[in-house]
Amino acid sequence: MSFSDGRSLADLLRLVVLLLVALVALVVPVLHFDIQRRYLEGNLTTLSLLTAEQLMRQVIARNPELWDYEEGRITGLLRDELCGVGVRQVIRAEAKGVVAEVGESPVSPVLVHRASLLDAGRGVGVLETSASLRPLLIDSLLLALALIVVGGSLAALFCRYPLARLRRAERDIRYLAEHDPLTGLLNRHVVEALFERESARARRHHLQLSIIIFDIDHFKRVNDQHGHDCGDRVLRQLAGLVSRHVRASDYLVRWGGEEFLVLSTHTDLAMARALVEKLRRLVATHDFGLPQSVTISLGVCACSPGDGLERCVSCADAAMYRAKRAGRNRWFEGEGEDSTTEG
Repeated sequence: MSFSDGRSLADLLRLVVLLLVALVALVVPVLHFDIQRRYLEGNLTTLSLLTAEQLMRQVIARNPELWDYEEGRITGLLRDELCGVGVRQVIRAEAKGVVAEVGESPVSPVLVHRASLLDAGRGVGVLETSASLRPLLIDSLLLALALIVVGGSLAALFCRYPLARLRRAERDIRYLAEHDPLTGLLNRHVVEALFERESARARRHHLQLSIIIFDIDHFKRVNDQHGHDCGDRVLRQLAGLVSRHVRASDYLVRWGGEEFLVLSTHTDLAMARALVEKLRRLVATHDFGLPQSVTISLGVCACSPGDGLERCVSCADAAMYRAKRAGRNRWFEGEGEDSTTEG
């Protein structure tokens, strides 16, 4: 279980990769369309100006009154294609309207260039050259689709392999940072965040929260008489035993050495008393595989609204040491209550 609220590096990298794919799929087709449009616009301008110059030099400028008779020659100078793109050229006279046209009407959106036709410096008509931008749009959309497919596939592969390994590494590192390596329990570094979260929830829903601290009686004797490996086995067995008998909503923490803490949610003092007595009896009657029995001393404290972690832990810790001074294998309540012992 992880209690970190921040994004992991793997999640951030995945977000960056997806944003890059989306950005490339958007920007590259737009740039492609703009470059192609500018290229087509330049070609249309050149074609329009050259055609207008030829018309004025070879046909129109000679005798504008004979345009109708020169329609064949005029049409022969017009173009219906430019670099593989269909274009339409139309000559419009000042008074006669359309004189000649070549090519099909382009489909919207349309790029248009107009060149004036002059006779001795006087405007006598207009040459209109146009082409549809739709093929360029289709090419750009196909490019965007290809980039999305290729980029999405690469991003999926990146998330499937490198990011998956990074996520596993992060999960392992987070687990090691939050758990005790010997018992697999949560360690004390996560307790403050847990307490703040559960305390806020308790205040919000008018619930109660209790803290229990316990440690193994005469644990040094176990290490001295049977070795530290045996002591480690006792700690692991104790952790497993208590884990099986606290609720799923409770948090069992290795507080340090042979000392453990239980953050018991939705638990008033009466429920906490029943729990500590249950745990005391379970440990005292459990076979740890040692010649002598293993017992624990416990302290319990009910946390009031607004109490901080340090105050609650000090309260439970003081109660536990009262139990030790009173003979061990028993429990006491904190807050200066009359002692209540069992066993």
